[in-house]
Amino acid sequence: MKKLTYTQYFEIIQKAKQHNPYLYVSTYKEAKKNLIPEQFVLLQEKISAVA
Repeated sequence: MKKLTYTQYFEIIQKAKQHNPYLYVSTYKEAKKNLIPEQFVLLQEKISAVA
């Protein structure tokens, strides 16, 4: 799988959160593994702003 940006991960996570909690968790873990720490923090902030 190609590297995704934190915005792309955010979009996938938002879709998965509504339909499949297991996909949500696995996508979140993949984002944590693949993003640099600064981008992961931005992703977390964006997710918490929506919640």
